Amino acid sequence: MKAVGYARVSTRDQDLDLQIAEIKRFTDYRKIELMHIYAEKASGANTDRPEFSRMMHDLENNVYEAQAVIVHKLDRLGRSLNDLIRIAEWLKAHNIDLISPSDSIDTTTLNGRLFFHVSGAFAEYERGKILERTEAGRKAAKEKGIKFGPKKKAIDREKIERLLGMGVSKTKVAEKLGIARNTLYQRLQEWEAEDAIKEDEGRQKEWEEKLGKEE
Repeated sequence: MKAVGYARVSTRDQDLDLQIAEIKRFTDYRKIELMHIYAEKASGANTDRPEFSRMMHDLENNVYEAQAVIVHKLDRLGRSLNDLIRIAEWLKAHNIDLISPSDSIDTTTLNGRLFFHVSGAFAEYERGKILERTEAGRKAAKEKGIKFGPKKKAIDREKIERLLGMGVSKTKVAEKLGIARNTLYQRLQEWEAEDAIKEDEGRQKEWEEKLGKEE
């Protein structure tokens, strides 16, 4: 198996070498071919993580033919729980495993794949909450007699999701596309709501088909 590592520290007191050494020790033990380690000093809240962005770009373009990403701890990878879930979903969608020895997470194993399932459940829950908020907002607006504006500006969803998946902040994504940040946030919520509806309809259809076969 080929893999890349990612290490990050947020203060001068922390040592990148410790994380790098742990990643190398794990790959030696598991006989994993470590292709490259992306290392940087950036706080968890810092949206400018050039090495992380470079790693996601390289993974997307299969530069090292990596089949897994290895981090010393999960909190080194994501800036928040939602961020970590989004990254995990991106890795899963691209058939790339995630390994964190300190957190006993290894999606190359049967038990480890539970992490991807849990992250997917959280993502689905969040989509459901967004759907509820979106529908409640639309209902409230209609009750107040508010009319929705003109035809929406066409926005490249695939490009937005690719940039976000690479770790580019929403503010910078909006700047790159020449749209207002609020417009981007609104469109993301609408897409989440639409995806949730499609998933619910798909599950309902599967359930109806299953009932039909049983009858």
